[in-house]
This record gives sequence, C-alpha cells and structure tokens, in this order.
Amino acid sequence: MRVVVGGLGLGAAMLGSCAARREPTAHGRTVVRVWSMWTGDEEKVFQGVVDYYNRTQDRVYLQNLGSVPDDKILRAITAGAPPDFFTLREPGYLAPLAANDALLPLDDWFRAAGFREADFVPGALELGRYNGKLYSMPYLLDAMALFYNPDHFKRAGIPPDRPPETLEQMLDYAHRLTVRERGGGIRTLGLRPPDLIYIIGAFGGQFIDPQTGAPTADHPVNLHAARYYRALIEAMGDGREVQAFTMSFGNEQGTNNPFFLGRISMMINGQWNTYWFQKYAPRVPYAIASIPYPAGKPHLRRPTWIGQNMFCIPRGSRHPREAWDFFVWMQREEAQLLFAETMHGLPNIRRVLKHPRLRTVRRPDEQWKRGYTQFLNLVDSPNARYFPVTPIAALYLSELYTAQDYLISGNKTPEQALRDVQVRLSTEYRRWHTARHLPVGGFAIGDGTV
Repeated sequence: MRVVVGGLGLGAAMLGSCAARREPTAHGRTVVRVWSMWTGDEEKVFQGVVDYYNRTQDRVYLQNLGSVPDDKILRAITAGAPPDFFTLREPGYLAPLAANDALLPLDDWFRAAGFREADFVPGALELGRYNGKLYSMPYLLDAMALFYNPDHFKRAGIPPDRPPETLEQMLDYAHRLTVRERGGGIRTLGLRPPDLIYIIGAFGGQFIDPQTGAPTADHPVNLHAARYYRALIEAMGDGREVQAFTMSFGNEQGTNNPFFLGRISMMINGQWNTYWFQKYAPRVPYAIASIPYPAGKPHLRRPTWIGQNMFCIPRGSRHPREAWDFFVWMQREEAQLLFAETMHGLPNIRRVLKHPRLRTVRRPDEQWKRGYTQFLNLVDSPNARYFPVTPIAALYLSELYTAQDYLISGNKTPEQALRDVQVRLSTEYRRWHTARHLPVGGFAIGDGTV
C-alpha cells in the first residue's frame, strides 16, 4: 500500500486525539516487539496505529521498529532472535517459513477468539494459509481495478460512461485510445501494460495444481491469457516501441505519474491511487471500473486482484499471546476504520466495507473516498483472485514478470515464454521438496538459503 501523510481525515484526528495527554510508556507493561515493513510516510501511519493501541490498554506496550526488510527478519529467525511478531512485504516467504516450522499456526486462537470465516473478505484468510493451516492474519487489503480518463474516451469517440466490460473491448479501446505524434511516435498509450498476473486472473487461470501444489505456469487458460496479452500490446504498436515508451515513465507517486500527465488513457491499479489523485492531480479527470472479463464468460464478471498486509508470529516469539491479542484488535471495527482512513487500504472485515465513514465525503480533504468506494464494492467480489501460497512463490512471480517483458517486446512467443517459466519452476519445486527436509539451520527460500 502507498500513502502520503497530510490531509488524512478523521483517522488522523483519531491518531492525534491524545496528543495533549501524556503518552504511555513501557513502565509496568509487557514490552512486545514488532518489526514492520513500512517506510517513510507509511511508517509514520503505522506508528500512529501502534501509539493508538498503546493508549487503549495498559497491559502491553508495543515497540515498533519500522523499515525492516524481509531478509533481516529471516536472518533473525535463523539466529533464534526474532521479534514477537512481524509483517512480511514479500508473501512468497510465508510458505517456506511455515514449512520449516518457523511460524506459529493461528487456527486454535482464531477459533477461540470467536472469529468466523464468513466475517472476512473471501481470500483474506487464504492468503495466510499453507497446507490448510493459518499462519498470518490480515490488516487491510489491496485490490485492483481499471482507471480511465473520460476526456480521452471522448477524444477517441468512446462514450465516457461506457468503460470496457470485456477483455476484447479493452483491447479495442487500447488501440483507439493510443495517440501518435506527427512523426509516428507514441504520444499517449491507450493502456499501460498491466501485470500479466492480473490478466491471467481475469481469465480464471491456474497457477498451481490444486491437488499436488505443483506449478502450472503453462496451463491452457494461462496460455490463452498470454496470447491475449501479446495481442493487447500489438494493438497499441510495436512491442519494443511500447516497452521503450513505458520505460520513460516517472515515479507513480508524485506529479510525474504518467496518468496524471496524460501519457496513458487507462491503467489497472490499486485503491491508493484515489488518494494520489486528490494529492497530486486534483484536476485530472478519472473514472473507475472493474477489470474486464473474457467475452462469453459472464461467470467471471467483476474480477479483481487482491493482496494483504501480512502479520505473523514466529515460533521463537517471547510474547506470542500478547502478539495475538493485537491481531484480534486489528480485526475490530475501530482498528479497521483507523488504518483504512490513514493508509487508504481496504478493510478485510466484510461488515466494515459498508461503514458510512468510509463511503461518505464529509470534508474537502476526503474527495479520495469517491473513487475508493468503488473498491469497497469490488474487493468482496467472488472473482477476487490472488497469488497462491506456495514455497516457490517468490521465484514464480519473478519468472512471470520476466515472461511479461518477453511478451511485451515480442522476443518470445506466449508458448515459449510460459514454457520456459514452467521448466524453471518445475526444477525449483523438486529442489524445494528435497531441501526442506534437510537438517539445515537456514530456510530454503526461492533460489537460496538464508
């Protein structure tokens, strides 16, 4: 998730509501250490949540260390000196850690807390499960949708209130929205090339065998999605030309965002952009629609791609029960609203998705909620997809992004690109099954051992 401090609305007021009071200290409390992934402004927001929690009770004092990369956490676990709980930036590490018995399973505590699966957004808990056991708890979600510029639609003769419903329509729109300079170069790209995984997800593709867990990168549906992806690029021009154009884009978080500058007409992106529009480009028009689905497959309507903020308790935690108590608090309406309004993520508790505080623009600095509301409606879709929890997830995603580059440039056919991914992953998957049983002090993760 991305966030910029400033103009954070009611959530920020809650975070600072006790500023005039004496802040709690660790004296007389159990100190629980948390290592968190967020940096910069996001770190400040999560620290505000930690401070708020410390004010709500007098038994535990959370001590947050921000900007902690995953490799530091892995090394601390290996050395037997982990924090009491931590966040994972790279969800691909969850399965290797769980398989090596480095994480506490949370299922018994989950049931004892009175939680119900139905209370959570579909997929929110599955993202934290490995081999049927729960190893992480969510604290907000991300979701993807289609952003488009209605003025560009008008310029191309497309009704601005008719976003593409099907992937085939999106391909046609991408072609019609691409504008060229007099010399032939691209001036505006109809669609920023989306992540290949989003397209595979929209097609209803399969990443692993549901029975064996083995990778299925070249599954027939995935191959169909890859062929579509290549056709989507070709609809906008030569692949190398499109690739060169996108490589010239500036940082998304700021005024150089290519959508803000009019260099792209459509993009598949997350809900945090609604705040970025308010912060960096309040005059740039935009509208939001769900990611299109394949024509002739209405059962795949309203797809999205979700991810989560992943919180885990290591086996070596000194205060696992106190850590779990915080995890329980994270699921309360109060905590979900607080973090959602300041981090601009989406609640993972279904009833909170409907809360009027997230859906009502009450002040000028809450204009971002107009677009954000559409994500609240979308994240609960039965066609919300996510990357499966597998020991080779980190390598898998890396290989898919490499294949994506080949598809954009045209240097590999869709068949060759996915076949190469499958060959590499099959080798790694076999290696993992051998390495995970070895009595080593580290963890076989991705390409190596930590």
